[in-house]
Amino acid sequence: MEYKGFSFSASLLGLALFLFLLHTSYGDVTYSVLEEMKRGSVIGNIAKDLGLDAKRLMYRKARLDVQGSSKRYCEINLNTGDMVIAEIIDREQLCGRRISCTLKFEMVLENPLELHNIILQVQDINDNSPLFGEDSVTFDISESAVKGARFSVNPAHDADIGLNAVQSYTLQRNDHFSLAVHTNPGSEKYGELVLDTELDREQQQEVSLLLTAVDGGTPQRSGTVVIHVTVLDANDNKPVFSQNVYKVSVPENAPSGSLVVTVTATDADEGANGQVTYGFGPISEELNKLFSLDPKTGDIRIAGQMDFEEESIHELRIKAKDGSGLTSFAKIFIEITDVNDNAPVISLKSLTNPIPENLLPGREVGIINVQDKDSEGNRQVRCSIQQNVPFKLNPSIKNYYSLVTTSELDREIISD
Repeated sequence: MEYKGFSFSASLLGLALFLFLLHTSYGDVTYSVLEEMKRGSVIGNIAKDLGLDAKRLMYRKARLDVQGSSKRYCEINLNTGDMVIAEIIDREQLCGRRISCTLKFEMVLENPLELHNIILQVQDINDNSPLFGEDSVTFDISESAVKGARFSVNPAHDADIGLNAVQSYTLQRNDHFSLAVHTNPGSEKYGELVLDTELDREQQQEVSLLLTAVDGGTPQRSGTVVIHVTVLDANDNKPVFSQNVYKVSVPENAPSGSLVVTVTATDADEGANGQVTYGFGPISEELNKLFSLDPKTGDIRIAGQMDFEEESIHELRIKAKDGSGLTSFAKIFIEITDVNDNAPVISLKSLTNPIPENLLPGREVGIINVQDKDSEGNRQVRCSIQQNVPFKLNPSIKNYYSLVTTSELDREIISD
């Protein structure tokens, strides 16, 4: 059987070649790198690790597509097969406080179409110093305070994690206070001033202390805060929150000004000693722009634009302070729920153009990729092309589609 110079056996060969092009993806390759590596630093030889011929990478249009980010952190050297740093990676900006920080890439090759999953584990380095939320902290402590009285100090914030985060606190030697260091349920260390020698307002009205936070990195980094103690007369109760932990959820499209939660704390003292005001504990600049807190009512409201795709849960530490400076803390976990606010993005990854009119039906002429940043059901997409054209879309690997011919082409009738 002959058709336009091709035998029936040749057609079968073409069909077999097409089926070969639709093979499934290969196994994953995982690399581990330190954050802040210079541009051009070699991560590994991806061609060697995947058993590919480095000399054919350029012919096969090898490339990396990163999942979940518009930045191209890495690229492939098509001459050597090396995977190299294309843009400096900041782990804190990329993953915040998450212990595990990974970048996921898809390595795509053509002729034939081939897909590999590349996982890049970003390791923390000690590139951030501990920072206290304020330059100075003020305590008003009664001269009637007994030995052993404790006064909590806001923890220092360190953007690093693990050993590179805050590991210890030291208090400058003084005549009245020592320091007790504790670890809260979130494994965050914080300090408490412990009164060792009773205060006497008639002898000394103010005490200045220097508190230092030190991380465990190499070399170590530190941050300091000055504590001013004003000696007053009597306040023996500190505020108590109605809950130690608040858990709430809000949709990512909640408008600015929306109420998230109201925290409440009560103080058994009277007068100024029983008046409670609220404030944020250690907080990042991003969260400070995203949420506002009314110091009198305890209302926490949305102040910025939330994005589920960037962060699905936020943790806030709230302090309640009475008129004499005694404080207590509570935690708030705000879960951001996804809404379908992202449209699918269609990318033409490859297109053979022009094509010969004698191309057999079933031949691949293009590769299309469809992405949706939403989660779960909101990211499921259906992809189709218009009717009455000699082409169709075939689902290929993951979110890739192959554009293939469905019938004979005749340039003299339709040229494009």
